[in-house]
Amino acid sequence: MSSQLLGTGGTYYVMAQLALRGFHASCTFGNAPYVDILVGAPDGHTTLSVQVKTALRATRYRGRGENRKAHELQWPIGKKAATTSNDNLFFAFVDLFGLEAGAVPDVYVVPSEFVKSYCAPWVEEVKWVRLHIPHQQFQCFRNNWEGLSEALK
Repeated sequence: MSSQLLGTGGTYYVMAQLALRGFHASCTFGNAPYVDILVGAPDGHTTLSVQVKTALRATRYRGRGENRKAHELQWPIGKKAATTSNDNLFFAFVDLFGLEAGAVPDVYVVPSEFVKSYCAPWVEEVKWVRLHIPHQQFQCFRNNWEGLSEALK
């Protein structure tokens, strides 16, 4: 699958999740740099920007057999995404689990400030920025739309 189609699928999945939660979601179709979705509160008083990062298999495992456990999550994000932060920008990191039959994607809804602070110690030292984050450290964001909901109030 092409990375462009993979990204489009992730963006539409996030838009569907937002709509099901009562928010207005509009895709920018590449017309807004670094923003994939504009999200509006139902009353129209507040809007947020969401950048979607989608991976076919973000979850990385360690161990064998019964000892095999989720170890870390990985997404390519780029230097601009790793260094940009504002209160109205969120990331939606989508893990498609290899499109396995019956698998429901996970979406990690993360404030941009978290991403920037996590990447700050090393982002200037690398050419290609890929978010590698311990599985346990990211679980508080897994399918947690509350931060985004609070920001839209």
